[in-house]
Amino acid sequence: MAAQGSTGGHVPAMSGVYAQEMRRTVRFVALSAVVVLATGVPAHAAPRLSRDPVSVIYDRDHALHVLNGGATDDDLRTRTDKLAASAWGFFRGTSPLYYRDLGELAPSAYATAGGDVWVTGDAHLENTGADRGADNVEQYQLTDTDDAWRGSWTWELRREAVSVVLAGRANGRSAAKTATDVDTLVAEYAQWIDKFHGTDDELGWRLTDANTSDLSNDLIAAAAADKRADLLSRWTSASGSTRVFKSDPELQAVSATTRSQVVSAVVAYRSTAGDPLSAGEAVVKDVRRRLGAGTGSLGRYRWYALVEGDTTATSDDRILELKQEVDPAPKPLAPGATTLTGGQRPALALRWLAAQSDPLAGWASVGPVPVLVREKSPFAEDLAIADLTSSTIWDDTVRDTARLLAAAHSRADRDIAGTGLAYSADAAIDGAITSVSGLQGETRAFATSYADQVTADWQAYVTAKNSGRPLF
Repeated sequence: MAAQGSTGGHVPAMSGVYAQEMRRTVRFVALSAVVVLATGVPAHAAPRLSRDPVSVIYDRDHALHVLNGGATDDDLRTRTDKLAASAWGFFRGTSPLYYRDLGELAPSAYATAGGDVWVTGDAHLENTGADRGADNVEQYQLTDTDDAWRGSWTWELRREAVSVVLAGRANGRSAAKTATDVDTLVAEYAQWIDKFHGTDDELGWRLTDANTSDLSNDLIAAAAADKRADLLSRWTSASGSTRVFKSDPELQAVSATTRSQVVSAVVAYRSTAGDPLSAGEAVVKDVRRRLGAGTGSLGRYRWYALVEGDTTATSDDRILELKQEVDPAPKPLAPGATTLTGGQRPALALRWLAAQSDPLAGWASVGPVPVLVREKSPFAEDLAIADLTSSTIWDDTVRDTARLLAAAHSRADRDIAGTGLAYSADAAIDGAITSVSGLQGETRAFATSYADQVTADWQAYVTAKNSGRPLF
């Protein structure tokens, strides 16, 4: 996508809120005129897309089938079921289709350059949740950086807005209320970008039980009540001084070769973690391949390694998750934005985008397969859109999600070594948002139109599946 709009310089302050909004409005009108002249359509209008969605998804999934030599086809079959189950599930699992479409759709009138900020790459409501932070304080946070890349913040804000519309439709929320939810998302995002601009507050800012309410706070409370013993009981069994994985349909035994490769990967991974495990803590007790987890990542290898933990007692054993990494969905829009590859990219992005994130996140390779390594957290509590049961909960959750995105985009810049950004991301974004109301209108129109497209694409996928068309 050829990014258009502001270069991201901050607009000098003017006296009064009215003057600031007028300045933003004037710049928005000028930018919108440029987009209309260049494309022949308003900035928010979606031209017809010249692709078959089923073919786009097939190409990506077939490439994974080939890459893994058919060894993960069981998960690819599960993936087709999840994509066909609902428009929401389809959207969750098809981020590459979304970014492919962004390359054809008119860019936002507010878009900064393609590599301007770090984005999670797969923003949607269910990629947030509660967990215990590195300092042992429970927090509400972004949970997925598999698709993290450098790109325009508008790509991510638009994707989150589409998720709000689709989740609202899935829950029977009225179109008027959903439109208000999108406006809230945009306004809150812009407000917090403005708060972070000119300060370093974003580096330590996060959502805890002290500044959240409703569902976010409930998830934080649930995370605080979770116990390591419960997770170990779910996946493992102990007999005396020995603990191994249970026999479970979601856990597949691995070959001696794969086990050896996972053990070697854990050894190599230790030095890459933010808070490296000692050699004794990382002794591998057992290995399994995990089946059926996720949606977008189904079809990738995912292994669980049971490791010793802090002591030789079985009560503090840890489960490490080693997930295969492939090129992230936004990469085609900014292919040279970063040289980070494999599991290093999402591991570092997690540290940069979320305060007090998993200190055990790191990277390695299982044989030739690059992997992101994280602890399978005993304290993770993911948001589910089915839990958005009232307008108050919707409003608070959308606001919290917007704040998380604003903080993430503001954090990963010149303030953190290694990001590759030599400037202030929050200043660039704040300067690009020339009119909050204009950005609301544009984002609302895009989200509604693209949600319609997702629904039509999902229906086409269901038809293809039911007709027996090959899907990977």
